[in-house]
Amino acid sequence: MTNPVRHHRGGFPDLRVVAQDDLLFHEEEDLERVARLIDRLSADGVLKNPPIAASLQGSDRYILLDGANRVSALRNLEVPHLIVQVEPYQEKELVVSHWNHVVRDIEAGILLEKATSMPGIRVEEGELEDEVDEAAPDYLCAIALDESRVLRLRTDLELHQRVSRLRELTQTYYRGPGRMDRINHADFPSVRQHHTHFGALILFPNLTKADIRRLAEADDRLPSGVTRILVPRRVLGLNLQLALLKSHLPLDEKRHWLQEAINERVAERKVRYYQEPTFVFDD
Repeated sequence: MTNPVRHHRGGFPDLRVVAQDDLLFHEEEDLERVARLIDRLSADGVLKNPPIAASLQGSDRYILLDGANRVSALRNLEVPHLIVQVEPYQEKELVVSHWNHVVRDIEAGILLEKATSMPGIRVEEGELEDEVDEAAPDYLCAIALDESRVLRLRTDLELHQRVSRLRELTQTYYRGPGRMDRINHADFPSVRQHHTHFGALILFPNLTKADIRRLAEADDRLPSGVTRILVPRRVLGLNLQLALLKSHLPLDEKRHWLQEAINERVAERKVRYYQEPTFVFDD
């Protein structure tokens, strides 16, 4: 049976209990964050914020949009069913964007060496203010060392090979001793102020929803922390116990339990909707 695709502009969020195997990843996990989540979830036994998944036309599976690390941690804890917030994939207000990565100076040299040596990649040097069509089919990413020196990587490779090249690039800092920070801008004064030992800023392209679906259905994953999914609303603070999700109860019983739990929260007036943009300092 395929997923019912529900259109909405408001109303109550669509929360469902689904099987782990019905979730399709489009992005790799951050193994360090997964390890921390395993420890925290084991200690707390509570799922605070449900992952977000997209229902697909003509499919009974879901694309995992946000929460790959949480899902991976729960999979390691042998939790067979998950509570997810479901959004229709074709909803116009669901937007696929991207993060930028800030890497330290210790990784910048390795990153540049890798970028200029990968087969099938052309490197163009310019400035940050140069007008560039980042939606062009040959645009892979850009590496900005400062406002006046930006290396833009271009390629004619097909989608899966392009994703493979992006994984090669990010592995130069994901698998090293350094750290990476995700940001949603390219404001260099702010970057230099808030990120010590700045080395380079990697600016990724926006993929289309069709590209994301192709990757997910082929189990071909983008590097962790590249895609930024903007959804019209987000459920936080659900705080439901994992013990029932981990139990051997049938899926239908777990779905009934979720609905009862939601109804109880609503009756107790514990559900609030905040439309304002929010900064979270304890994620």
